[in-house]
Amino acid sequence: MSTEVKVFDIDRIAIRDTKDLKQVLAVNYQKQINNYFGDEKKALKFLSSVVSSVQRNQSLLKCTPVSLINSFMTMAQLELMPSDVSGEAYVIPYKNEAQFQLGYQGLVTLFYRAGVRSIVAEIVYDKDQFEYKNGEINHSPDIFSDIRGNAKGAYVIVELQAGGKVSKVMSKKEIMHIGQKFSKSFKSDYSPWNEKNDPQLWMWKKTVLKQAAKLIPKNETIFKAIDADNQDSVIAGRLENANKESKSMTMGNLIKDDENENKDADKKDEKKIGDDKTGSTKSNE
Repeated sequence: MSTEVKVFDIDRIAIRDTKDLKQVLAVNYQKQINNYFGDEKKALKFLSSVVSSVQRNQSLLKCTPVSLINSFMTMAQLELMPSDVSGEAYVIPYKNEAQFQLGYQGLVTLFYRAGVRSIVAEIVYDKDQFEYKNGEINHSPDIFSDIRGNAKGAYVIVELQAGGKVSKVMSKKEIMHIGQKFSKSFKSDYSPWNEKNDPQLWMWKKTVLKQAAKLIPKNETIFKAIDADNQDSVIAGRLENANKESKSMTMGNLIKDDENENKDADKKDEKKIGDDKTGSTKSNE
């Protein structure tokens, strides 16, 4: 009796339920996931979290298997857990594609791994005392008040390992502009941008922190995470379409198009000659 483990072809399988998903990950990707986390227990916890995440959002099962697997494997590569509770990372359905989305807490985790000393991120409300001058932030909120007003902006202060601080302040208008312009899933019911899914406005803080990442010493993992997160963006979709169009404009394809046009023209000429001969024969009769 053979004990050979079946390896699934991701392009040909159908993931109908969480059992299928867990089996595909365990058979095809378990070793890779173990290597990413460097700990078998953490890898098993990750697989369990993946199943729980999909059970909570069954719409993910309608997404293409490739996009679903790729999204979770991106998460594993960054050593982040899919969790609506911890907020490290999410996989969101967009039409029939699964989209990886980096959470605020996941970005914070990566910043600390990179060696920053501390991160302060806060929302500013209408009735807060707030001043930003020459890179210095002075924020005095009454955190116990029920009448702080509406949220009007957010800021982060990052203390670097080598000393010094980096700060970034953004208004609500700037933050929402980025969300609407770049996130394809901005209006999705499942999107963290949806305020009912994010009443504490973590996405605001994440957006400001992403902008602050441009001001700190470069870290490959952080920029890889931000790049993966930006795959959800409208711009990424436009670039993908542009790449497809550029491939169709290669010399080989242009030659084929010319050849096809010449063939069509030859066929038209042949048909015309045949019609002329038929007309000539009838006139002779």
